[in-house]
Amino acid sequence: MDETQWDIQEVKYLKKMQLVQGNLVMLLLFVPFGYLAENGKPLLLFGAFCVLSWIIVAITLYTLKTGRPIGTKTSRRVRAFDRNRLGEKRWKRRKITEIVFISVISVFLTGFIFVMDFDTVRLHFPIDAFPFIGAWIGYNIGEIIRMNNL
Repeated sequence: MDETQWDIQEVKYLKKMQLVQGNLVMLLLFVPFGYLAENGKPLLLFGAFCVLSWIIVAITLYTLKTGRPIGTKTSRRVRAFDRNRLGEKRWKRRKITEIVFISVISVFLTGFIFVMDFDTVRLHFPIDAFPFIGAWIGYNIGEIIRMNNL
């Protein structure tokens, strides 16, 4: 499909739907991670982040190898639009960069779990939630800007 065949208004609507879905996923992740942080289980919290990051690496690697994205119908159509708009070469380069970046973070998280003594770690939940909330706000601002640039 050529880029000119895509209805930009439909793509903007799909991206808005994807933003709502992303916010729901972040909300669903915030609740159990907040519970783990509040009840003083830092090993489980870091382990959950580690497992989540390795799942993201596996999904991204699968998408790069097969070319088929995993997700909802909305996210698959948005990714198809992005892939068509970027072109095959730039899309592949971005996916490889994404895999390398997330893999490095995952390796550090995994190593951090084996090296750190979690008995001495103390989490202060309301203050420790600010980075997550900042990332959430940044994610929303970035997606809205990308929607407006279409």
